Amino acid sequence: MKRIAASASTLITVAAGLAVPGQAAAAAADRAPLVLAVDVSKPFKPVDHAASGGLYGLADEGWPADRWIAPTRPTMFTQPPPGATHRPNGEPAPVGDTLKVWQAAKRNGATVTIRLPDIFPTFPYQWQGDDYWYAQVDRIVRDTLASGADNIYGYEIWNEPQWTWNAAWGSFDEMWARTYRLIRSLDPHTPIIGPSHDRDYENGMRQFLTAAVASGTVPDIISWHELGTDRGVDIEARVQRYRELERELGVGPLPISINEYAAPRDAGVPGWLTRHVARLERAKVDTANLAFWHKPGRLSDLLVPVGGGSGPAYEAQPTGNYWVFKWYGDMTGNMVETTPPARAGRYIQVGDPVPAPSTRVPGRAGFGNAIKLNGTDANRYVAMPPGVLRGLTDFTVATWVNISSPATWSRIFDFGTGQGVNMFLTPQSGSNTVRFAITNGGGGAEQRIDGTAPLPTGWTHVAVTKSATTGTLYVNGEPVGTNPNLTLSPSDLNGGDTANNWIGRSQYADPLLDATVDDFHIYDRALAPAELGALLSAPGNGNVAAYHFDETAGTTAADSSGNERHATVTTRVDVPRVPQLDGLASADPSTRTVRVIFGGGDGDIQLKVAGLAALPHFGGKANVQIFATEWTGTDGVSDGPAPLFEGTYRVHEGAISVPVSGIEDSAAYLAVIRPERQAPRFPGPVRRYEAEAAAGRSAVVADPLASENRYVRANRLDFTVTAPTAGAYALDLRYTNPTGAPVHGVVTVNGRRQTIDLPPTATAAPFSTNRLHADLTRGRNRISLRLGPGTVGVDHIDVTPFRTRVEAEHGQWSGANLVTVDMGEGNFFAPYVSGDAYVANLSQPDSTLRVPVTVPSAGRYRLKIGYSTAGTEEERRAQIKAGHLLRVDDGPWQPVWYDPTQFRQMIRQTTAVVDLPAGTSTLTFAKATQPGVVDVDYVDVLLAP
Repeated sequence: MKRIAASASTLITVAAGLAVPGQAAAAAADRAPLVLAVDVSKPFKPVDHAASGGLYGLADEGWPADRWIAPTRPTMFTQPPPGATHRPNGEPAPVGDTLKVWQAAKRNGATVTIRLPDIFPTFPYQWQGDDYWYAQVDRIVRDTLASGADNIYGYEIWNEPQWTWNAAWGSFDEMWARTYRLIRSLDPHTPIIGPSHDRDYENGMRQFLTAAVASGTVPDIISWHELGTDRGVDIEARVQRYRELERELGVGPLPISINEYAAPRDAGVPGWLTRHVARLERAKVDTANLAFWHKPGRLSDLLVPVGGGSGPAYEAQPTGNYWVFKWYGDMTGNMVETTPPARAGRYIQVGDPVPAPSTRVPGRAGFGNAIKLNGTDANRYVAMPPGVLRGLTDFTVATWVNISSPATWSRIFDFGTGQGVNMFLTPQSGSNTVRFAITNGGGGAEQRIDGTAPLPTGWTHVAVTKSATTGTLYVNGEPVGTNPNLTLSPSDLNGGDTANNWIGRSQYADPLLDATVDDFHIYDRALAPAELGALLSAPGNGNVAAYHFDETAGTTAADSSGNERHATVTTRVDVPRVPQLDGLASADPSTRTVRVIFGGGDGDIQLKVAGLAALPHFGGKANVQIFATEWTGTDGVSDGPAPLFEGTYRVHEGAISVPVSGIEDSAAYLAVIRPERQAPRFPGPVRRYEAEAAAGRSAVVADPLASENRYVRANRLDFTVTAPTAGAYALDLRYTNPTGAPVHGVVTVNGRRQTIDLPPTATAAPFSTNRLHADLTRGRNRISLRLGPGTVGVDHIDVTPFRTRVEAEHGQWSGANLVTVDMGEGNFFAPYVSGDAYVANLSQPDSTLRVPVTVPSAGRYRLKIGYSTAGTEEERRAQIKAGHLLRVDDGPWQPVWYDPTQFRQMIRQTTAVVDLPAGTSTLTFAKATQPGVVDVDYVDVLLAP
């Protein structure tokens, strides 16, 4: 699969900050922690790093360097064939020729798949005739054999045939069989791979295998892609269904190569990719490659070139994703059983679905209220009653519409019984015009009226009339299209008894209308032009149906025609759900080490690791060290994994329970578990201080959901903490309060007092986190906790340098625009950006962005700005920087420079250092005379070291 631009609308998800591991998402505060169960005593295969490869992961010798490749322990790369002319995503010349990279792959322990159709220069492929194809296959195989390459995984005959193979070129099955026989005549031994179906492979696999069995050309390695959003994370079930098909057809079992996995939304998101790797491992695939979406030679978005841009990554830096695959490469011994809360999907439902309340908004001036459909609003579409068109021959349908986000084939209205029988009005057809259509025989039998352009954004009046056989389309009272042969009438549509009568929804799987609708009327005659003109200045009243949407709220849209044809508003259904936790684990008896990589979950989770008795030297205690790698953006540079905490856990019946609080779904985490006496020193500054180690009189209580499985009940605790630098810190107090009422207390930091309230905790989630901020001095600091009488328990305090994120969309801007990203499962090409929105096109001399930032104390802070840049491919390859001017409040300006990103919406970071006063101040980004076009996603404010 290749990169295709994403579309944009909105869905907001809740996540806790990586820098705040104790801060759980509020929506999940009263649920039991998700559990990832690991059983060390149940190995299911030796560690083989099956999912560590990449499509076009190598581009040339030294691109990337071995020092980046080797730690990921790649198993296989899929690369273009010898003599390829393919130029992926704007490359100025072909890259990744198998015969130029096979030795680099071999040095790093990997094999290479040769993707034959990359002999063509473009994607989708353009067939150049049978003679060309078979001559090229002949040459490719001969050149490969002559090269001495001895790590060829196989020849991949085609790629995503269900949409890249054109039936006009002939039968795909015949081409496959002939190509297979040609390869075998030249090379009897190297495996042949296919069919490499895309997301909907199940629809074509039966046909392909049946034909291959009949022709005696069954591939040696079966392949397909796991790119889908919802289905692409149900890998185990899909492998099982394929195995059932094999048994039915008497084939195999064949090795499975998932030679492309993960959608564009997953690229660069460590937690989400962890889900894929975990499920590929449990499915026991032979090999799997990260998909190619952006630029080659970067280990499929694990690396970026120094200085950014689209050019070669000879000199590279790691993204946050890289460390997931470095951790994966560090796994040795055997892969062992992991059991997540669920084995498929991105989310887990944790409550009953609830329809969101319907709302109204102010309409056009003088027209009362209106209904806003989609976007950030809960209203989805309006359903008029069945039979509303009954008896209509001549008619008028007229309405005001204010389009927020244009989408091809969305519907202002659509009346029908399905795709074969309907009449509709779309603001933007595939021909890029407003269109009315009516049909009794599907799309091919439509009678249409096309306008001259699509409907614009902003308030627009649109009407369709029919008089005898003449249909006319009006925009703002002016005719923009006519059809004198409109012979079909509404009454011809199933006798007018249409059941699907919608405002804002299509009979097809088209986008819902993202717009505000007002004053929607149906008349039983064609209004004259003067009557239509009157509707521009005052509300009308259709005599068939009339919807003014003047209610203040509610799912009923009243019909003012007197015919009692009241409509129903369908709203978004809110399904309480949390991101799906998943992970993979290895156990090595020779090193007595268990490694668990996990991610995708949100809030508080629990690792349950059983079977430790299967490893030698695990006595009564185990040392556990936890690390995290955060989302840096697909183009963002990572400073490396962050050590979070370590602890000593009692081994009971061969098992330990390790709670990890406040994880973020976009981040990935590593747990390294060893016998207590064999653990190396934990790197980095200490950030966790256990209550049972604090000074004070206390009672220690055992609890599997507590850090180190213990907490204390105490009215007074004194901690001594060490700060690596002076300044503002977050103090996250982990506690349990089963009293049912808030408990008040006092925290004193180096003699400075502040009060603290500890709300009650839930039975299902007995521990919660309360955050406060304090100034610490460099070195030793004294923190005293005084609680009122009661049964409050204290687990630990996490002490971390201050950090907060400010989303750009929460600021104010001029000379720019807001872009929201629809992260719904149907938007396959959605890019991942923080908060699912960003401020785009800060490109004009007067463009500004102002964001408020609040810090607990005055001091020097580092700003980490998430952004992407526009620009041509040439500018990006030349690493031409963009710039802004930045100031705090009315202070002096300083320049901020942005390295180019490889594409737009590929998030990277730049930094600036500022002095901030205590409280809230305003950061202003100004374009002025600085070069380039910049989109700003977020600003992280961190205590400067």
